[in-house]
Formats: sequence, C-alpha cells, structure tokens
Amino acid sequence: MSETPMEGRRRRHRERTKARDWFSPPPRSRPGPAPQASQIPIPGELRRDLPDQRVWPPLPPPEDEDKDRSTQPFPAVTGTRAPAPAPPAPPAAPTSPEPEPEPSPEPVAPGARVPMPRGKRIALQGTGALLSILIAVAAPGWFAYSVYEYGRPSDHIQVVQPGQTATWQHVSWRVDVQRIPDPTGKKDTSDRQWMKIIATRTALDGEGAIRHGAPDVELKDKAERTWKTQLLNDTTPPDTEDNKVGTPYRLELVGVVPPAIADEVMVELRPSTYRSVPGQSVEDMMKEATTTEEKRDQVLRFLR
Repeated sequence: MSETPMEGRRRRHRERTKARDWFSPPPRSRPGPAPQASQIPIPGELRRDLPDQRVWPPLPPPEDEDKDRSTQPFPAVTGTRAPAPAPPAPPAAPTSPEPEPEPSPEPVAPGARVPMPRGKRIALQGTGALLSILIAVAAPGWFAYSVYEYGRPSDHIQVVQPGQTATWQHVSWRVDVQRIPDPTGKKDTSDRQWMKIIATRTALDGEGAIRHGAPDVELKDKAERTWKTQLLNDTTPPDTEDNKVGTPYRLELVGVVPPAIADEVMVELRPSTYRSVPGQSVEDMMKEATTTEEKRDQVLRFLR
C-alpha cells in the first residue's frame, strides 16, 4: 500500500526527531556559525601599539621635574591671632534702682487737638451707649404718658362741705344723697346698698346757660375706692334758649355701695366743658372744640 505525500512527511519528521539529541534545538532553531572577529563592527580605530599614559594629575613641565610636588599644610603664623575674650566680670551688688525721670510732655502747637487717653475714651463711649439705650427704651413710654396726661390731666379738687353749694364756670351746684331700696324691686341684701344722688344746677348768667352738658358723677370713700352711678332723669332743657338763668334744674342718679360706708360716702361731680352757643355753625363748634385750652380736670367733691 503506497503512502500519501502527507504521511511520508510525517514519517520523515518522526525519524529526524528520534535521531537528534534531547537537548539539541530543533533543526530550524540551531544557531548558525559565530561571526568572525573581523566581522564585528567597532566604531573608531583601536591602536594597540601606544603605551599607557598618565592623564591625571597632569605631568609637570620638563624643566620642573626636580621640584617636590608633595602637598604640605601651611605652618601657623604667630603674632596675628586675635586675643581670647576676657572672662565676664562678676555681678555687682544689687542696689536700689533709681526712678527713671518722667519724660517731659512734648509741646503742643497752638490750636492742635490733644489726644484723649484710651481709658477715658472707652468710658465716654460706654456712657454714650448706655444713654442711647435708656433713651430708646424710655422715649415711647414717656410719649405715651404725656399723651395720657394731656388727655386726662391731674384733677383739681374743690372740696364742698355738707349742705353747701359750689360754683364753677358760671354754674352753681348742690348735691343731696340718700338711701333707697332696690329700684328693680328685688329684695335688699346685706352686701349692697342703693344710693340716690340728686344734683341741682343753676345757671348764674348767659355763659352758665350755655354750659348745660351732663356732668360725670361718682361715689368715693375715704380709701379712694370709687363706684359708678347711672343717670335716671335730667330736667335740664336740651336747648340753650330754654335754659333760663337762675332756674334750678334737677338731675337724679343712682348707685350701689357697701352698707358700711353708705352714710359717709362722698360724691364727686366733674362738670362738662361742652358749650352750646345759639346760632353757632357746626364748623365753628368743631374749631372751638379743637382750639380750647379748657380741660376736664375740675372736680367738685361733696362731703357727707
């Protein structure tokens, strides 16, 4: 049986492999013959016939060959060294230090500002800041109190003895006080007492007839406790022309106080500043009300 070309190549390869040494490289990887020395390219030319020469240190000139070239240290030069520093002197005995003289102040040119000491400047700044805070806090309260005082100034009290009359702004006033039962018809209790106040007004002249506004009336004891009253009846004519000079007009009011002070309670009457001028326009009346300097600070206190 004839072998194929492929099988023949494989057989020959196996035979060659068996014939070569184990450590030998394959036939294709064996190195070729080493190149000859003459075939190695070397840059430059090497001259083998020159003797060795010293390159360092350089050779001396021919005329100085007999001189000694050995290196010797320089000898020390005497007489030029600086003397050693002297030892420090022992410390002197302590003595009391003399006070240094205070520097004399420099002369100040006329008109120049002298700088303020730092401590005094800080104290002044702190005082100014404190005053600013106090003003900022107190100003609103002071303004509100001023407005209150202007609208409700301190009262000027006129004391009236029992059974006497009092005159203010051309009007004569008289007050009577008495106990009354409960006007609502309820049964009286031991903790309250109804009181009736009768105030009589009389115009002394034409100016008094103009002043016929209703007064404010309160009951007050010696401890400055107050009780409000309520107006029941007023016979004063609402028209100024009907308000006759010298004619008494009666006002009736009621109030409630503790029974223990019913016989000694005082009546405080505050007259009105209202003026009803006949024929006066509304514009003139409003102008007078805003420009008048009269205040409701007059109080008539009627004793019991």
